[in-house]
Amino acid sequence: MDILYEESASPHGAKRGEKWYKVVNIIFYVTMIIGIMTLFMALINMPLCSLGENATDDQKTAYGMSLSLGITFGFIGLFFISICIAMYLIKRRINVSYDYIFVSGDLRISKVFNVNKRKFILKLEPDDFLQIGDIDNPSYDRFKADPSIKEVVFTPNSEAAEGKFFMYILAATTVGKRLYVLECREELLINILKFVKRGTLESDYVMQEKKTAR
Repeated sequence: MDILYEESASPHGAKRGEKWYKVVNIIFYVTMIIGIMTLFMALINMPLCSLGENATDDQKTAYGMSLSLGITFGFIGLFFISICIAMYLIKRRINVSYDYIFVSGDLRISKVFNVNKRKFILKLEPDDFLQIGDIDNPSYDRFKADPSIKEVVFTPNSEAAEGKFFMYILAATTVGKRLYVLECREELLINILKFVKRGTLESDYVMQEKKTAR
């Protein structure tokens, strides 16, 4: 029987993040336009050749002014382009969420920027899952402390949303073992367990309903 399960890990305060994204995005485009225009001005003002020995005083003055303008516009252009690059890097960290799509054994994870821009990250097949569990359990700390295992976090939050928990997946990849952290509902875990090998679930795992009832 085919199974399709989807959910997302969205940042807390997503509306505020969306507003900040719009502000940063406006600054990004404004500084990019100004930077390109000033760099263009720098190019057209830069002298194309050096003065000869027989240059007149007027030619030397014009040459000096042109060189000065070119250098000034160049520095201004680089200043705005540097701001543009900084805004680009910042906006890729604002209002970021993750989509988890589970299709009959395969888990696909995508990174979503400001809701509408999606970047596929990875796909895990049933044989890739080595162990699954809750990050609150000792097994997670043991894997995280292993220098041969790299942790990769697929959630923007430090605290899980209501009804969700932080699930870890120890997976075998082409570049070694990876410890993936997801913020999801227990339904995702239950669906994964239907396709992976027995014993994949950590031995000390406690169902979330019982865990919250303690």
